[in-house]
Amino acid sequence: MTTAQVSTTTGGDIVARAGQYYRNTRYIMAALLIGMAGWFAYDGWVKWPEGNRKIADLQAQLNAAQEAKDDEKAGALSQELKKYTHHNDAAILLQKILACGLPPLGIALLVWTLRNSRGEYRLSGDTLSVPGHPPVKLDQIQSVDRALWDRKGIAYVEYEVPPHPRGRLRLDDFVYEREPTDRIFERIETHLAGG
Repeated sequence: MTTAQVSTTTGGDIVARAGQYYRNTRYIMAALLIGMAGWFAYDGWVKWPEGNRKIADLQAQLNAAQEAKDDEKAGALSQELKKYTHHNDAAILLQKILACGLPPLGIALLVWTLRNSRGEYRLSGDTLSVPGHPPVKLDQIQSVDRALWDRKGIAYVEYEVPPHPRGRLRLDDFVYEREPTDRIFERIETHLAGG
């Protein structure tokens, strides 16, 4: 039995931590972006320029063989040339741009993921704590927008906690653990319904 299951069945705190699936998929995406940058860097600075040099060298040898009327050598060089693909300067530049641009994108994705799923949702008694918002008593909740709840597991909770201005927090059962997030949402709805 998990901590969330124990705490909710005994009437204690309901705690939803960052969802492991959510985080792990984004960790993999960030690693792929950074790894692909290495591949693009190798193509842009090493493999493709070397391939172009090899093509130029083979072409020069082929021209010399054709001038010398050495058909056997010319045929062999022509077959060897078919193994290589010439990459123009624009294609090589694109590889270099991707190599330089993907690591910051991967790091930005990682930072955004960690920020978006920081902390935990906690319903302790009648007080809801959500990262980036003040503690909210259930009585301070004004309304719940559940338009996306059934389809996506996202609900927006409007609250008013003096002296703070009216606020809006998000409950997302994909970003945070589903079961405890759903229990928190059910408790909010039950409270708003007067239960």
